Amino acid sequence: DSGAGTMKELCTWCQEDVVEARKAGHIDSYQETLYHDRILAFRAAMDGMYDYTDQPPHFFYIHFLVLLSALYLPLFAIDNAYAAGWGPEANIGLDILNGIIVLLQCIFVVGLRSLGQKMIDPYGDDCEDLSVILYVEATLEICGIIVNSNQPAPKTAS
Repeated sequence: DSGAGTMKELCTWCQEDVVEARKAGHIDSYQETLYHDRILAFRAAMDGMYDYTDQPPHFFYIHFLVLLSALYLPLFAIDNAYAAGWGPEANIGLDILNGIIVLLQCIFVVGLRSLGQKMIDPYGDDCEDLSVILYVEATLEICGIIVNSNQPAPKTAS
């Protein structure tokens, strides 16, 4: 009981409550419309969290990593080279440590970049990288949840 399906079922229950409140005379039709609009706006906002779970990473992510690898890595290496010192103050141990740190930074950033490039084209060289079947199945599942939604009966006071 988690994910978008549960949230959609709860929103359906809320809409059923609004209809029952209007039928019972607690609210008028104008208020009913406002409540339905608010519930649907909430559902649309919550859907935003689940809409991109199957999408490739954004254009910005890859270009940010390219910028990071083109500017940050060389500046980081130069900074470490100056920090290690030269001439009589040079220390071989510090040089080795800084070299290892620069190498690890390069591996990390270049690894993120290659991972991002793989994620942006997960299905190879085809033109369409969106899994349409998954969207169709998810839509059918959500429609089934909404149609089969049974709100628990209210408890009566004894």
